[in-house]
Amino acid sequence: TISHLGLIVALLGIGTPLAAVAAVFHIINHAIFKASLFMAAGIIDHECGTRDMRRINGLWKFMPHTAVLAMVAASAMAGVPLLNGFLSKEMFFAEAVTASGQMRLGWWLPATVTLAGVFAVAYSLRFIHDVFFNGEPIDLPKTPHEPPRWMKVPVEILVILCLLVGIFPAQTVEPLLALAAGAVLQGPLPAHDLAIWHGVNPALWMSVVALAGGVAVYTTRRYLFALNDRVLVGLDGRAAFDRVLDLLQRLAATVVRWLDRGSLQTHTLVLVATVWVLGAVGMLGAGAPLAGGLALLPLDGVSLLAGVVLMVSALAATVWHRQRLTALILAGAVGLVVALVFVKFSAPDLALTQLSVEVVTVVLLLLALYFLPDHSPAESGVLRRWRDAGVATLAGGGVAALAWAVMTRPNVGMADWFLQNSVSGGGGRNVVNVILVDFRGFDTFGEITVLAIAALGIFALLERINLQVPYPPSVAPVWDVDQHPLVMVTFARLLLPLALLVSVFIFLRGHNLPGGGFIAGLITAVALIMQYLANGVQWTHQRLPAQTQPLMVAGLLAALLTGVASAGFGRPFLTSAFGHISLPVLGEMEWASVLVFDLGVYLVVVGATLLILINMGLLHHGSHGPDTALQGARKAA
Repeated sequence: TISHLGLIVALLGIGTPLAAVAAVFHIINHAIFKASLFMAAGIIDHECGTRDMRRINGLWKFMPHTAVLAMVAASAMAGVPLLNGFLSKEMFFAEAVTASGQMRLGWWLPATVTLAGVFAVAYSLRFIHDVFFNGEPIDLPKTPHEPPRWMKVPVEILVILCLLVGIFPAQTVEPLLALAAGAVLQGPLPAHDLAIWHGVNPALWMSVVALAGGVAVYTTRRYLFALNDRVLVGLDGRAAFDRVLDLLQRLAATVVRWLDRGSLQTHTLVLVATVWVLGAVGMLGAGAPLAGGLALLPLDGVSLLAGVVLMVSALAATVWHRQRLTALILAGAVGLVVALVFVKFSAPDLALTQLSVEVVTVVLLLLALYFLPDHSPAESGVLRRWRDAGVATLAGGGVAALAWAVMTRPNVGMADWFLQNSVSGGGGRNVVNVILVDFRGFDTFGEITVLAIAALGIFALLERINLQVPYPPSVAPVWDVDQHPLVMVTFARLLLPLALLVSVFIFLRGHNLPGGGFIAGLITAVALIMQYLANGVQWTHQRLPAQTQPLMVAGLLAALLTGVASAGFGRPFLTSAFGHISLPVLGEMEWASVLVFDLGVYLVVVGATLLILINMGLLHHGSHGPDTALQGARKAA
């Protein structure tokens, strides 16, 4: 795998469009034959009980069907003609010859890639000969035999693909190659010919030399090993690698002993000091003044008041940080002021997102605070408080200086391009939403995937945890999960349909006005969480689905299918489509395929947020003692 990844990187390093096409082609071929080899290795491990090649010899007589599949895949890896690996490797050889002439590299690049081909054939032959021939098995934990029928089916499919691509490349892999290489090149593909025969040329001779040389190297391996032992007596690559690795481990242990003192404050101090010093050196070394040439905006009373509230809230949270609930309320006030700042600077999408995230975060922290004492322990001494104050001042001053330097200079970026192409390229006037679900939809797809994985990880951590309240039962407050404040219950039930209606409104308007799937998902999640807080777990679970994981799965599938659909029409993955349709009564309406993608974002956000908060709530209720109904609800969730 490392060898073939090196070939791919070398192709990309050549830098020509045709080399990029060859790199993408080899990525596709490598995925096919290497996946089949990995699965064949898994079959061998499953049936023999080991993957030690020194013991698994002569498997041909025990597993002939598996042996044929593995040998075909290994031959594709070696670049044998009529298999897919041969085609991309020949393209590699041809590009190496072309690049050597264009870059005045002489003969060394073609010779190097040919030598790499020789070794590829040699290690492929070693795998085939040592595993399936070469005597009898040696002390295997299990008697080898063919695996169950369906265990071989995936390998068979991939091996058939190796043959089909190798024999009929233009009919099988050309459309996929054109799509993938076009996305890499961001333009038309160079002229190329996927065919088995291109005539007698240097690339063909390099393939012949690689095949013959690989066979020769493997056939004479014992003589080569003996020569190595005589000439390079003191050189042991494995020992040298182990020495370097041991040196790095000892160096890492020394660094850890110096920096890792088991203190979060120490870690923060090191990080802040390092960033501050590097930033100061960079700014001083540039020789430019801190402030740029842009004029400052006039200061109005509302902005001044917001700034004062922001600073006072942050300072108060610092002073009263030991009172956890008070600090949380003050931190919420800081978040609210930040949302108002976004409104001030005409960023309503950011304001809505900040406000929604702030609400969810406060609810999550309130659930977590229940398991913590009301007050955090006092600091160890005056010196530590002064040290922390100094670190905070350095961090805040550094960020303020950086913000001042950036915001007083002209902003050179892609903002103008997005503003100009939002309607024509994405079909929407809300530039922020068009960027998220269209221009950088692939990034958003990755982000919602990470969000779903994180939610599942938190769920797995909370599933079996058993926390108790930090105070003794004699002073614990009286809890009754069946009774809740009437005002809160009534308000929450009346609020639910209104909040859901608002979330639908925010979702549907998101492509042209402030809103979108992320904000709408948070609104829906908060409205549903309110039902748990007001009505209790048991009442809510009787009326809402206990499992939210299907919502995340449905959201990811919706987003994925949007991209697959565009690829089905010959467009790059996640390319959007939009237009207008005329409906009876409603008249002309705009449609956009990104609405389905945004629906996927909405479902993932709702599912992930509910999964985390519900299980935190179940953990919270479970700390009061055993309750059969609650345990059943937690098990269902």
